[in-house]
Amino acid sequence: MKAKQVFLSLALIFSCLCSCDDNTDNIGGSIIDDLDNINVTARSFPISSKSVKADSVYSRSATGYLGKVKDPETGAFVKGDFLTQFYTLEGTQLPAEKSIVSRLKDGSIIADSCVIYLYYDKYYGDSLSTMKLNMLELSKPMEENKKYYSDFNPLKSDDNYCRTDEGRVNVNKTYTLYDLASDTVPKKIKINLPNSELDENGNLIEEKAAYKDKEKKGYYNYGTYIMQKYYSNPKLFKDSYSFIHNICPGFYFKSSDGLGSMAYINMSQMLVYYKYKYEKTTNGEKKDTTVNVVTTFAGTEEVIQSTRISNDNAAIDKMVEEGNKNDITYIKSPAGIFTELTIPVDEILNGHENDTINSARISLTRINNTKHEKYNLDIPATLLLIPNDMRTSFFEEGKIPDNVQTYTAVFATSDQSSLAKQNSYTFHNVANLIAYMSRKRSEGIKEYEGKGMSSADAKTMWEKKHPTWNKVLVIPVETTYVTTGQTTKLVKVTNDMSLTASKFVKGSMTGDANITIDVVYSKFQK
Repeated sequence: MKAKQVFLSLALIFSCLCSCDDNTDNIGGSIIDDLDNINVTARSFPISSKSVKADSVYSRSATGYLGKVKDPETGAFVKGDFLTQFYTLEGTQLPAEKSIVSRLKDGSIIADSCVIYLYYDKYYGDSLSTMKLNMLELSKPMEENKKYYSDFNPLKSDDNYCRTDEGRVNVNKTYTLYDLASDTVPKKIKINLPNSELDENGNLIEEKAAYKDKEKKGYYNYGTYIMQKYYSNPKLFKDSYSFIHNICPGFYFKSSDGLGSMAYINMSQMLVYYKYKYEKTTNGEKKDTTVNVVTTFAGTEEVIQSTRISNDNAAIDKMVEEGNKNDITYIKSPAGIFTELTIPVDEILNGHENDTINSARISLTRINNTKHEKYNLDIPATLLLIPNDMRTSFFEEGKIPDNVQTYTAVFATSDQSSLAKQNSYTFHNVANLIAYMSRKRSEGIKEYEGKGMSSADAKTMWEKKHPTWNKVLVIPVETTYVTTGQTTKLVKVTNDMSLTASKFVKGSMTGDANITIDVVYSKFQK
């Protein structure tokens, strides 16, 4: 048994060292284990590839994207807007109603102010670019059972997602991403929600209220609406679902003007400021003390965040077409271009029906940029290899790569492990994917044969109805890992909505084999 383990390990090492031979007519060397009679062979097969337009992608993620930039490669414009809900802790409580000091002259409770913060840890472009956003109130929540894609436009939706009536939240904000604050202070865009003009007696002028709810009731500001709703019915704040469906459905942040930067919003906050008093005992003497406080509602992963991406479709179509003609494929995010690979399942299995595939490795090597722009797009950090027909369900169902049908590869730089090619992405072993594709086709063929078809006709019919059966997409993704003790686990994979790009030499089944799948087989000799 130990000898088997040694030689199977040797097979894996051999597969890693095996070069991507352009001449696929040559069969790699074989290693024979005289003790256990295991024969190990290696061979490379060409893979064909092409660029495909992404159209739209499932866009729920922990990061929102806001701004508008010009793609340095295509000259096309890319714009990001995002929608977010706000999270409330279960059992959220405000101070006792009678303790609130912030009030109008008529005694009604108010918030002194209400502020929205959009925190960003990264951005693309020029931080000095003057940008403008429009913050709009949603009329109803985004629902958990509905899937929101990157082309979802709440302003044009037939479902009327944004309020259009008078008195809604509709705030414009001009900003830059340049921040003089220390790196230890989170960078943020601050949006002040307006306060109402008061009459000469210090009371609200109803018709001039800065905010009105759907029932047309006026409030000093949006924070006042939050507070008064709480004191009228605290149960509506018992959890995020109740808060979102009864009080605050969320907001849409739309990039309305400006060009040059895209902020990667990693957290949103709504802060409601007010004053209240409490009884403080000092030296045995009780005294009322007034303090300024803030109640915070955050936009986090616990609630829905979704980014809307506006791409120049004509520019993307042109890039896909010209790239495929010029033997180049692309991967471009957000929601731009994927690379599609065709796995030569028949060629890999032909003559090896009784062999075991120990490993099957695919490497995609980047073509380095020849243009050095001031703001080059980032290189995608992680790529997902996924069967063409699983693209929708994988992200909507929140799946994790299983190394059977789906795989990830990280970008390998020159200072990383020699097991991966430099300046490339390596999917180290997709042997299970080959078996899955072959098994799925065999099961489909048997079903047709059971209806009286010949094997040849059944194969032709099944492949005609499943034209992507042996095709996979290479998609840029963001990954989240959690480390517990000595164990690190991948817990989340989402579409990468940041600005990234890579290009590769196009693979072909004929001529030069620019992309190969390197396969190692083993079998027992009788």
